[in-house]
Amino acid sequence: MATVPIYQFVKDKLMAHGVERTVDGQLTLNDQKLFALFVKLERAARDNRFDPVQSAALDIENYLISIGKRQLMAFVYLYLRFSDFTPKRTNADEYLESGWVRKSQDFLRQVSDEEMLIGLWAKVKYEQEGEKFLRVVYSVN
Repeated sequence: MATVPIYQFVKDKLMAHGVERTVDGQLTLNDQKLFALFVKLERAARDNRFDPVQSAALDIENYLISIGKRQLMAFVYLYLRFSDFTPKRTNADEYLESGWVRKSQDFLRQVSDEEMLIGLWAKVKYEQEGEKFLRVVYSVN
């Protein structure tokens, strides 16, 4: 089975998140520097290390600020949020007799603590800012 080249993988993943549906979103595919930064993000994610992922996301954010399109950070958070790093199912809390609470989640594969941190960070950032950014992206068009 042939491996998909990283550039095609990134493009397909961005398109799966709807970037082509808006003029702003299309920048992620059409702006060569921005697209290259998403490729850098993917490479960092494939390394499964939090610091390089966060650094790549910051590089994207700084570039987006410089071109006046910070709202496109929504796609950074979506890109990481919907990955192997996040649970595919979160089970109901189980309240134990000791007063403790058991939280459990199901992942598609074995993930390290650092990979879970990447996913949790992306989930929190999307919930803090991403949803608002996405509304801006769709309201501009």
